[in-house]
Amino acid sequence: MVAAAPRSELRGHFERHVSSDWRELTGSNAGGRWGPPGRYSVLYLGRPRASVVVEAYRHLVDPFSEAGMTGEMVAPRRLLICKVAVTDVLDLRDPKVWETVGLSEDDLLSEVGAWDACQDVGRVAHQLELHGVIAPAPTRLGQTLALFEAHLPASELPQLVGEEHWDTLPADPRRLRLAGESSDTA
Repeated sequence: MVAAAPRSELRGHFERHVSSDWRELTGSNAGGRWGPPGRYSVLYLGRPRASVVVEAYRHLVDPFSEAGMTGEMVAPRRLLICKVAVTDVLDLRDPKVWETVGLSEDDLLSEVGAWDACQDVGRVAHQLELHGVIAPAPTRLGQTLALFEAHLPASELPQLVGEEHWDTLPADPRRLRLAGESSDTA
């Protein structure tokens, strides 16, 4: 039951990668893990940076890797760094809460596009006029914060505090982790 699940207040820095010509810190109604296509706008943010970088690979490189796509081939991107101070967020960081709302670890950590269960929870959270959802990132490296822009008061809109330009994607943290594991076992 989403209505009975814990809610949190969040403060801190989160990040988002966007195309180099994207000029606003805003979400989209194109659909994603917590929002079905065309229903409502969701602003996806993540932390730490490694999680944001892996998400870029999961969406922009992995689907085309068999055709030879690499992070060096991705068009320039911008990393937006924002300060968040938001209330009334469905808090799914505790595995006990996943069961309460009908989610499994497989649902939360699913591949890109396998979002039906999470979208169902997101739809209910949105109907309850919650401000967003915080959950483990599907990258297994941090957290994803999905903000429902229609329900955010102006005082809780994320504030852009910095940005970086990426000519290409940074090195894939998943590969760096594997390389580190190999050198440790050698």
